[in-house]
Amino acid sequence: MSTYALDPRTTILIGGITSGLMALVLSLLARATPLPVPGLRTWVAGGWLIFSAMVLLGLRDWTSNLATVTLGNGALMLAYIVWLAGTHRHLGQRIRWAPWLLAWTVATALVSWFIFVEPSFRVRTVVVAGLCACLSAHHAVVLLRNPRVERFGRSIGVSLTITWLLILAAVYGIRALHAAWLPQGSTGLLTQGVVQIVYTGSFTICNLMLVIGYATTASDHVRARIEDQAIHDPLTGGLNRQALMDSLERERAHSARTGQPFSVAMLDVDHFKKINDSHGHPVGDRVLVHLCRRMSALVRPNDVVARYGGEEFVIVMPETTLAEALQAGQRLLTHAVQVDDQALPAFTVSIGLAQWSAVDNSVETVIARADAALYAAKANGRNRVEVGGSAISV
Repeated sequence: MSTYALDPRTTILIGGITSGLMALVLSLLARATPLPVPGLRTWVAGGWLIFSAMVLLGLRDWTSNLATVTLGNGALMLAYIVWLAGTHRHLGQRIRWAPWLLAWTVATALVSWFIFVEPSFRVRTVVVAGLCACLSAHHAVVLLRNPRVERFGRSIGVSLTITWLLILAAVYGIRALHAAWLPQGSTGLLTQGVVQIVYTGSFTICNLMLVIGYATTASDHVRARIEDQAIHDPLTGGLNRQALMDSLERERAHSARTGQPFSVAMLDVDHFKKINDSHGHPVGDRVLVHLCRRMSALVRPNDVVARYGGEEFVIVMPETTLAEALQAGQRLLTHAVQVDDQALPAFTVSIGLAQWSAVDNSVETVIARADAALYAAKANGRNRVEVGGSAISV
């Protein structure tokens, strides 16, 4: 009778059932999420492969070697490739299927050979554990090195996934080295022994935690997208009006504490209605998107570009005097309207500038002064920068 509270078969089957439940949760999450999550359905497929693999492996000695050894180990290795593909898709990349599928085919063929032709548990363990270790380690490196992971700050889900991928790589790596260097005798996957119990328990827990990691990553992605959409204009990608006002309030508070000035530019596309009437509203929208992207590339990293409404934009320039803002306005007047796409019409802009003053009662006041300067720029011929009646034409 076994002296262990759990045997490898029970551990694997329990892990398989639990992984199946988590795969079901992933499937439901993929259907219920309000926003698409790239790679989520691929992670779901990997979760079901893990479930299938662990159930098949747990049925060792109860059914054929073809099902339990060849198909079980094949499904296990394929699951890690599919999970890796899901992560690549989540990061906007394409996985190189050919080398991984070739490695999977060779490993599955070796497993079959060393169960049906020259039975060797030792070689099978080295092959399967070695490939799974390489896949898990590579997967963790992909996440660690990809800059897109840091777009909204590293999420809890990504950190959790990386951690358990590294642990899983270590588990498989140690098991492969143990099988390669030390005699295995007549042991098998479900043999009662401390090595097999620790091994099967460890990779079962790791697989379960990885499914949880993917579910958390998907939830983090949806949350980050919702938060991002809440502060950005859906057309141009610049900040929306509410986020602009929040930014102005922060600059006002900062100026009150430090005495540092800040300036505001209000910018408007000249004759925008004519562009819409002549070229259509889709082209007009593309003009706004192009302008917002050009302005974002021309201003400093800490400057704020926001869509105020319609064809109007506001730029908040922290720690900037009116003279410095004039230089920035000239640069925008000349370079923000440059069009490389022949499908877009040529256009110009008018700009009104204002600097925050201690006499301003609120941020709406400085916005109103910038708007008045913009109105003066339009009244004086457009395609110019105006500051309280003093203009610079380009």
